[in-house]
Amino acid sequence: MKKLALGLVVLLVVVQEAKSTEVQGKHYNYRYVKFFPSAQTVAKASGRGVIEGKVVYVGKRKLKNRRKLITKDKEVCGRGYKIDKVYVISKDGGVKNAVVFVEGVGGKAKEVKRVVQERCEFHPRVLAMSAGSVLEVVNRDPVKHEANGVQDFETIFQLSQHKKGMVDRVELKKPGVVEITCNIHGWMKAWAVVVNGPYYAVTDEKGAFRIGGLPPGKYRLRMWHEGFGEKTMTVEVREGKPASVVIEVR
Repeated sequence: MKKLALGLVVLLVVVQEAKSTEVQGKHYNYRYVKFFPSAQTVAKASGRGVIEGKVVYVGKRKLKNRRKLITKDKEVCGRGYKIDKVYVISKDGGVKNAVVFVEGVGGKAKEVKRVVQERCEFHPRVLAMSAGSVLEVVNRDPVKHEANGVQDFETIFQLSQHKKGMVDRVELKKPGVVEITCNIHGWMKAWAVVVNGPYYAVTDEKGAFRIGGLPPGKYRLRMWHEGFGEKTMTVEVREGKPASVVIEVR
């Protein structure tokens, strides 16, 4: 009887551990939260070369942004639903909030980039910055927010801001994608894409971008988007003439 009871206890423990692992796996199952491996870099480039272009959706599937129910602090956050704006596409297919950057060109540009919590949303939703720069998180709401940053499956910051006007700063040292959420308001989301160099851009409402200050040469261009994933391509920059590219996503 004792052996039977002991066996049931062991079985129960195993089942509990399996359930715990499954929940954790679901929580971190984001294909787009990815560490950018350090590539071999050259010294910081400087020049007048330009890469400009557009990220365009050419797929046939119907893109749909999910609605998320507002459950807390409705007097500030609003009532009803918030739209999870993963896909913002212009009439001619331009993709907003794609990050485009040049790989293999080193040099740090110390910056301060800001993300603001207002009406229980992060603004902007997507930003880019050089490794080693500072992310400034601001609370403009009269309610508590708790900004949580995850990079490469690891929580790298938790900022508790319990009143309006609070500002916290965190240095982001490692290249990669940082997912930012609020532990209190589950619909809130933003992204900070950290790149190993100063040559990057975030696409506008028409999907357009422009990266300047490059000397002539061949470069590896990389694009990241939270819904479409990643693409890379080789671009040649020439003196006196912008290199024009179109990055198609499906």
